[in-house]
Amino acid sequence: MDDILILVPAYNEETTINAIVDRCLHYFPNVLVIDDGSTDKTLIALKNASATVLSNPKNLGKGLTLLKGFHTALEKNYQGVITLDADGQHDPDDLPKFLEKIAQNPDALIIGARRIHTERAPQMRLLANKIADFFISCAARKRLVDTQSGYRYYPSAFLKRHVTHVGMASRFAFEAEILVTAARVGFVVQYVDIQSCYPAFARASHYHPRKDTWEIVKVVSRLIFKTNSERA
Repeated sequence: MDDILILVPAYNEETTINAIVDRCLHYFPNVLVIDDGSTDKTLIALKNASATVLSNPKNLGKGLTLLKGFHTALEKNYQGVITLDADGQHDPDDLPKFLEKIAQNPDALIIGARRIHTERAPQMRLLANKIADFFISCAARKRLVDTQSGYRYYPSAFLKRHVTHVGMASRFAFEAEILVTAARVGFVVQYVDIQSCYPAFARASHYHPRKDTWEIVKVVSRLIFKTNSERA
């Protein structure tokens, strides 16, 4: 556990961040929170946190925030990185499932697939996720499940060789592009089943089903087109 970094990107998460950090620390000693230019009291809430805290000078988007965390992990020679969101939709109590899967295959990219209690998810989100799954699977040339889950394990072997080649999409399309890259270069993608959590107290999601799904479709369509051009 000492060689795995828990990476938590946070943007306006003052009500949930401390609970998420404390529960992560229960399982892993190394937790990095990167505040993405929050305009609420997220940084104040983190003032006495036992986690390492970095801050972006302004809101850069989830993609660039994750990239910053990946580079930090590589600089410190971690074996891999587990990412999870700070809004309460990813349960830190699922971390042991990741640890068990990592022990079985430390070089796999692992997705926390929200296949438990899917009836709890808003219907618009489920539809958006299915659309994204379809296009991302087409680009990856492999069927992928719950491609919009940000609860993932990235082995450093993958990050070292390929993260610098991923485009600079600043929002959720960044994570889609990472999956496509991993599948195309032959990295094993595995899954752990996690609950679909949408807490009643949570703030509105930063994921906009129409806007962000369309952005993902555009990015992935470009990748599909590029693949077809290379084959021609």
